[in-house]
Amino acid sequence: MYTHVIFDLDGTLLNTIDDLADAGNHVCRMHGWPTHTVAEYKYMVGSGIPNLVRRFAPEGTGEEMLSAALADFNAWYAVHKEDKTAPYPGIARAVEVLKAAGVTVAVLSNKAHDMAAPVVEHYFPGLFPLVQGALPGVPVKPDPTLLHRMMEQLGAAPDTTLFVGDSNVDVRTGKNGGLAACGVLWGFRTRQELEQAGADEIVEDPAQLVQLVTGTALLEAGETDEAAARLARGELVAVPTETVYGLAADATREEAVHANYEAKGRPDTKPLNVLVDGMAMVEHVCKEIPLDAYKLARAFWPGPLTMILKGNGTLPSIVPAGGATQGVRCPDHPATLAVIRALGRPLACPSANRSGQPSPRTAEDVFAQLAGRIGAVLDGGACTVGVESTILDLTVVPYRILRQGGLSRADIEAVVGPVA
Repeated sequence: MYTHVIFDLDGTLLNTIDDLADAGNHVCRMHGWPTHTVAEYKYMVGSGIPNLVRRFAPEGTGEEMLSAALADFNAWYAVHKEDKTAPYPGIARAVEVLKAAGVTVAVLSNKAHDMAAPVVEHYFPGLFPLVQGALPGVPVKPDPTLLHRMMEQLGAAPDTTLFVGDSNVDVRTGKNGGLAACGVLWGFRTRQELEQAGADEIVEDPAQLVQLVTGTALLEAGETDEAAARLARGELVAVPTETVYGLAADATREEAVHANYEAKGRPDTKPLNVLVDGMAMVEHVCKEIPLDAYKLARAFWPGPLTMILKGNGTLPSIVPAGGATQGVRCPDHPATLAVIRALGRPLACPSANRSGQPSPRTAEDVFAQLAGRIGAVLDGGACTVGVESTILDLTVVPYRILRQGGLSRADIEAVVGPVA
């Protein structure tokens, strides 16, 4: 796991190419020069605006004319720099998750500092504690001078810091600074360029970057088949419910359930409840199911009710911690229900926190506690209930509430009568 990640700006965090190209072509038209395509501008940027102007100007243009063109460019771009510029899809979310996992993030750009810092704050307010742009008289990337200054400010060690960018300039910057360098494919340049520059890693989307840095994948809510496939391979996947995020393992795989206990630091003497998609799945893992269980399921499932029933021994004994009963719940979240149905088996699923720590209500909360300890987090947004489910023991008479949670006693008694 990396402790620090330093990002390039243009082509990595922000798609600025259209505004840069528009500004460049505006200057070209002012001076009667040939204009260029956006694709051509992608290979002109990366070394600061003065070098960009040199590249779009006709060969042999004198220094005086270049200086005038630079002034014209800066004047136009200052007014139009936000016309088409936007963050790349998913990048802000990825940075938020990295920060939640305890990773320090920063930005190093060849854009002038008095322009770079306000741009970053405009598009990513409060997200980056340190932004460094080009300074007069100081070499720009790929020279590592400013990179080393930033690392000193951040207290970053070379072996746990990653430099992330979209071009060969960025890869060389990381290498020149003694860091691992990661190239991104959503920016201005190609995989071939990044590979030839010696990128240590190449990622295709921001979610892959999260996994590279933290060791835990960030899955979008729609990636339920991927979540189910990971569970089928024995991985742990944090999943959203209406109550809190749960740490899911395939309940039929003993080694996966054991890993669940280890990831949480949970004593294996404490039984695990399982998530199901309905009473048909309950019938595969429980026996002597009372009629009231079906009544409660019809009334409150999917929802924040866990029922304790008699287990039938089909699940590994580690799930109920060697006991004779099994807790079951059908969660009210479409993504997690889709995962259960895709897997076709119940999920051993305690809350996705370290034992003794607060239960997580967002994907960021999960990364804060379990990054690097589990395979993936399925990001289903913030939990709507925010407290654990109510646990009702149906193996005793009268039925007994073992934990008061998201479903009230009054609601339960309206269906099955008085409970202890």
